[in-house]
Amino acid sequence: MKTTYENELRSLQNWVNNVNNGLASGVTIVIDLASANNTCDQIKAVANGIESEYPFYATELKNISTNLFNIPAYGLISLNCATFGELFIIIHHIVQEPVDMAVWHEVHPRIIGTSQGLFCDGYYDSAAEKAVKEVESRLRELFQELKPDAVVPAKVGDIIGALLSENGAYHFADLSTVSGRDYRKGIQSLFEGIFFAYRNPSAHKNLPCTKRESIEQIMLASQLMYVLDE
Repeated sequence: MKTTYENELRSLQNWVNNVNNGLASGVTIVIDLASANNTCDQIKAVANGIESEYPFYATELKNISTNLFNIPAYGLISLNCATFGELFIIIHHIVQEPVDMAVWHEVHPRIIGTSQGLFCDGYYDSAAEKAVKEVESRLRELFQELKPDAVVPAKVGDIIGALLSENGAYHFADLSTVSGRDYRKGIQSLFEGIFFAYRNPSAHKNLPCTKRESIEQIMLASQLMYVLDE
């Protein structure tokens, strides 16, 4: 997964590692003005790149870019070691998790497999479309499992009806209670809705999708996948 600030991040990683090794071995760290300015520019680029995913780190990095170096009017530029230590930790964390991965810990594994890489690379429309298609794939698999002697319908709406309707082959709710019957009906509506709203239109043309819209579709697809796992 490549991010827009990948080059700056990798360059900063190399720089902080080299400086850290120098400090650990007692080597004098020599910094010229051009290098200091370049490092600060890279820090700001990473800060801007992670603003949505890591707002706290973004703010801290902007402060770090201001305080990392002591630049006197005359004489050698010196490194603020306390600020450098903070930079070292933040950069290494972001390298390990270049975008906020917390939300993906709750997503269904099959949706992760189809959509996470695309989403993290910025292909939000493709990530959302793949997530919905994966739900359709699972529905078709489930139909074959529960009705092995029947031909899988071509239309996903017919599959949903055969599996999730009141007399459907897939039993996931207690139909002896009002709440169970309502839940079944609502879940069927969600399945029908995700295909009417997203899958069917995307079959005819490419649909643009914002980051927010993409994660909403992905989370809905994940919810429906977990229902099919019950």
